[in-house]
Amino acid sequence: QVGTYICAACRTPLFDSSAKFSSGTGWPSFASALAGVEVEKTRKEVRCGACGGHLGDIFNDGWKFLGTQASKTGQRYCIDGSAIIFQPKDGGVDVAGDQRPPSKVIQYEPEKFKA
Repeated sequence: QVGTYICAACRTPLFDSSAKFSSGTGWPSFASALAGVEVEKTRKEVRCGACGGHLGDIFNDGWKFLGTQASKTGQRYCIDGSAIIFQPKDGGVDVAGDQRPPSKVIQYEPEKFKA
């Protein structure tokens, strides 16, 4: 879908949907960010530039994802799905978070929380 990913805390625009790609990690990944994203250079932590909320991390392994924008930017913004909200461009209903791929097993997840 076409739209913008915004900060779940303060609604600052963070990522354009055209920059999103599948990295196979289970986390939403983006090749580039909008002006609302701030990167802490020493730890490579990604935060919202407006409210300071932690969004995820940035990696310089974009070259691994051939056929995506990340292979051109060289970067992969690995973002916590609960930190973003998707706003469709067509004015549809906002979608909070990002779903975990159903085929992934998260090893650290306690047995009592598994569906």
